[in-house]
Amino acid sequence: MNTSLNRRNLVSLAAATAVVTPVRAATPERIAVMGTGNVGSALGRRWAAMGHTIVYGSRAPDADKVKALVAETGHGATAATQIEAAAKCDMILIAVTTKAAVEMVKSLGNVDGKVLIDATNLLMLRDGKFDEPLDGTCIALQIQEAAPKAHVVKAFNTTNAGVMFDTKKIGGPISLPIAGGNADAKARVAALATPLGFEVADLGGADWLRMVEHLGRLYVGYSIMHRPRRIEIHFTTWG
Repeated sequence: MNTSLNRRNLVSLAAATAVVTPVRAATPERIAVMGTGNVGSALGRRWAAMGHTIVYGSRAPDADKVKALVAETGHGATAATQIEAAAKCDMILIAVTTKAAVEMVKSLGNVDGKVLIDATNLLMLRDGKFDEPLDGTCIALQIQEAAPKAHVVKAFNTTNAGVMFDTKKIGGPISLPIAGGNADAKARVAALATPLGFEVADLGGADWLRMVEHLGRLYVGYSIMHRPRRIEIHFTTWG
């Protein structure tokens, strides 16, 4: 095994249920990136460089930090309010805090037919350890309920911004688990992820949103509880 994988504690998970999503031909997308933190800025910069139109949705689009990110992103990227960004784009990356995600989606107005990429993770700390929500809360399902005619895809919640920006730093293959109820929406998300260096694993429909969210808690929880060691997920199909 590659020694660099040992150093970074890369975990390979064999899963018969995981299948690689067929990736459709890359076409330019208009993507509203909600959130200008680590995840939003990493994906926004990479996608803009790939030829996609990026509109950063911010509560303060004229803030110096946002202006600096737009300039750094280049490739015609712009910033607008979250409502304006959503109206201009067909795909929306949700990279705000988990606490704000559902209400933010509700505030966007009509998002019917749009692809909502949920990159959030709901983390619960109990007795000093990470645990599952006792009430079974699933943020992706709440987002789908808030926007029933949009196409929610859970993705980009099982890795970190540094890896999103440069998958080669890990030294081995990395799977990106996704789930959602619309096959075309998942194919479009896969087309955004594959050029970044991810092997996209389509775990299933809307009933699998909760499971992808669970994998995100595993990823973040391990990283926090075992600092400075990190894990990345790699699915292997068999059978």
